Amino acid sequence: MSGLGAVAVSVCCASLICALVSNFVSDSSVKRVLNLVLGAFMVCSLIFPVKSAVQGIREEIPESSQSAVQSATADEAQYNRQIVAETRKNLENTLTALLNQNGIYPESVEVILSVKHDNSIIISRIGIYIDKSCTQTDKILELTAQNFGITPNIITE
Repeated sequence: MSGLGAVAVSVCCASLICALVSNFVSDSSVKRVLNLVLGAFMVCSLIFPVKSAVQGIREEIPESSQSAVQSATADEAQYNRQIVAETRKNLENTLTALLNQNGIYPESVEVILSVKHDNSIIISRIGIYIDKSCTQTDKILELTAQNFGITPNIITE
């Protein structure tokens, strides 16, 4: 905040100096040139304090905080991957239990998840691996579509 105060003080001082110098000169072509020079002086008096304030802010940010931000981002990505893996495992167990309750015993169940840009998790694809002797594919399709809202891929082994 001290940088902002320095900018305000320097702009006020530069404005007063320009106003005083401008009042001492009479209306003529010299005054036009003087106004041009005073305008350039005002621009410089605005630029230099702002530039030094920005440099001061950059110097105040320690390098360790930047590495901490990168570390936090990496930790968050790892946490998100763990959430997706746990969600996938829970969905696979739930689908297997649902099929088992209805007398269908699949060899394995695979749920593929996708993460959208807003960090929401959606079911992208479901693969159900069954034995060749299983004749309840219509029941599997119906149960999965009813409970998970997606038509599964049924693969016979």
